[in-house]
Amino acid sequence: MSAESPASAALTAVLTEKFEIDPEHIRPDATLESLDLDSLALAELALALQEQLGVQVAEDEAAKHTTVAELTAALNAKYAAAGAR
Repeated sequence: MSAESPASAALTAVLTEKFEIDPEHIRPDATLESLDLDSLALAELALALQEQLGVQVAEDEAAKHTTVAELTAALNAKYAAAGAR
């Protein structure tokens, strides 16, 4: 079993703690919209992730039709790039 990435851990933590989403619903193929996140919630999600990871989260990266896997991949890439500086 692979270790959870910092981005994945942060995303799961924000979704479960801030938005009270059941961890069972946080699947790689779940869209942010299917997790009942509206436009305001998506903005809050992006801000919370920026604070936790120290990377910018663009509006199109945390959009309604973005999947958990897509957002995690984008965050992992930014987090790794930020760490390489």
